[in-house]
Amino acid sequence: MYDLLDRPLVFIPVEWPGLIATEDGGAISTTHRVEIQVEILDRDEFTAWAAKGLLTPEGDARVAHELEVFREVAKGWRKIKSAGRTPEFSDDNILALLRKPGFVSAFGPAYLKAFAGQVEVRTGNSAGSPEHGPAGEPTDETSKAETSAS
Repeated sequence: MYDLLDRPLVFIPVEWPGLIATEDGGAISTTHRVEIQVEILDRDEFTAWAAKGLLTPEGDARVAHELEVFREVAKGWRKIKSAGRTPEFSDDNILALLRKPGFVSAFGPAYLKAFAGQVEVRTGNSAGSPEHGPAGEPTDETSKAETSAS
């Protein structure tokens, strides 16, 4: 049953390209990936939120604006570490994430995807159990069960 008053809080993946240092001081390309817990807004709220935009060119005011807009939908995070621990979801730590090259540009499309109801298919979720074969493909056992039920 659909709950008309439901305000889902879900974790969405946010990915962006970047570099990591190698032992010899060089760099290799990588994909940074974090998960941000977001509230899925209703359509009118989303339209107003999107109109604010995360990127603004007003210098120091840009930082406060980005934090405000991000905090309207973001409520927590995981898969983020600082000194080996998950950092508090505080303004200072959020600002540190917002300053990372590529994050702000990746967050908008990730939220839009969640708003549209699209979820990520995680590796292994589409495979059937070894006992019953791949999901969606009838096995001899399921075919017999369907035949005997008819």
